[in-house]
Amino acid sequence: MLDIFLGLIDTMSIQADFMRGLSGNIVCISLVIIFLSCLGQPVLSTQYLDDTNLVVEYSGDTPSSADFTSSGGSGLAISGEPSYVGDTLVSSVMVTNSGNDSGNVSLHISPSTGEEIFHGANVQISPGSTREVPAPFSVNSPGTNHFYWWISVDGAPDYFPLEGNISVVVMPSQTLNLSMNSIYWTDTEGLSIEASVYLSNGRSRGIILEASAENQGALQLLQRIELESDPGRRTIQLDLGHPHAEQIIVEAIPIGWQPSPDSENFSQESVQEPLVTESSIALEVIFNPEKPIPGSKALASISLENIGNYQTDSGNVRVLMSPDNTILAETEVQSVMPGSKITTDISLPNWPDRDRVDLEVQWSTSGVRASKYYSVETNLGDEGLELPFDILAAGYGTLAGVITILIGTLVWRAVSTRTPSTSDSSLRETKESAEATSRKEKKEIQCTFCDQRLMVPSNHSGGVRCPACSMEFVVGGDENVVGGSEKPSHQIVRSSEDTLNCPECEQALRVKMERRPVMSRCPVCKTHFMAEAAGD
Repeated sequence: MLDIFLGLIDTMSIQADFMRGLSGNIVCISLVIIFLSCLGQPVLSTQYLDDTNLVVEYSGDTPSSADFTSSGGSGLAISGEPSYVGDTLVSSVMVTNSGNDSGNVSLHISPSTGEEIFHGANVQISPGSTREVPAPFSVNSPGTNHFYWWISVDGAPDYFPLEGNISVVVMPSQTLNLSMNSIYWTDTEGLSIEASVYLSNGRSRGIILEASAENQGALQLLQRIELESDPGRRTIQLDLGHPHAEQIIVEAIPIGWQPSPDSENFSQESVQEPLVTESSIALEVIFNPEKPIPGSKALASISLENIGNYQTDSGNVRVLMSPDNTILAETEVQSVMPGSKITTDISLPNWPDRDRVDLEVQWSTSGVRASKYYSVETNLGDEGLELPFDILAAGYGTLAGVITILIGTLVWRAVSTRTPSTSDSSLRETKESAEATSRKEKKEIQCTFCDQRLMVPSNHSGGVRCPACSMEFVVGGDENVVGGSEKPSHQIVRSSEDTLNCPECEQALRVKMERRPVMSRCPVCKTHFMAEAAGD
């Protein structure tokens, strides 16, 4: 019995020693865990989601009270596929904060070659919240590209709660070609270009189409268009106006993507601007009065005509006195369309005191100049006129002639108004009866302008002025009388503008429309004609 009791005591001693050893081990293990926690070394557990995403979750204590894990064990997601070389993709991961404090995290991604690291923005995640953490990155090589990614915590540079690997399949970059199919440059429509844009198979792409003009080394942007181009060929019409250009450059600029190195997205062509030549413009001038008085005002009516194929620019007209080129007057004029004519009046306020004034009239437009020369005679009057006879003797002779005429008139009146003698057979005709007989020998005609009835001598042939409308017309013999009215024997010239041509010598003349109809005389050939408005 004693032996049994001693054996039991020994057994209990052994068990006590074991328990003491086990307690010591537990204490040691606890101390090691506390020590590691103080050093900030977490205990790792690894979870494999698939062949491309490796998510590493940290358990245990962290440097802060925030605890970041992937939401539902999800890995990295990629948006923007299918991808081509040069494209920018967006990677993102859902991160949950299981801790007690808020924290900032960011996503980083880098190619397996380690050439570049793409960083996302910091995202703040509150306790118990889940946020998407994105990061953009680009792919620069065709084929399969491998990337390594990780989540970093703001304030803990060596702490990465999530990380993994992913593979992205990248296709070769798309081809972008640009060409100019045709170039048209007309005076009315300006410069027009038909451009063709080709995009190879793949995604729709945004491009900027720019058209520029190069002139003497200077580049000027004419037009800029932003458009979305689908795969295939597209034709675009560019209307560029009237630029000063030696070369036209058209370029297709990609927006946020990289075209293939084989792309030809730049085109340049030489152009020639339509020009107005000196032979395509002409001018004519009429001075009013024809013989200006020195020191008085004269009017120069200038007709400008564009006989070419291109519109002229606005310019100016000058009247200069030769040979010293003194400018007498100057004015600005508008542009003239092809085949058109305009008229402008220039006032010459102080006519030079010369017997004859030589003038040059210039029309400057579109970089060219048309000139015409005129020699205008001056009206000097009787000033300084030397008479070839004695003016006093002429005065005496004129007075004697007047007296003789007066005496003759008195005698004629005395004889013509004396009482007539009578005879048995008949009475002498008195002056009054003779005048009545003369009135009977007149004929009645009709004014060709206002239909006024007029009395003229039967044998009268020549000009007649109507007292009602003050118009002049010509009457002749009986062959011109039709239906009791005179047929006008003068020539009639009609036009729809102030300028018309002489019917005999074709001289350009100016007769105001508001004065027509009116009898006119050509200053060159002295021909009388009737100027009427077209349609009268």
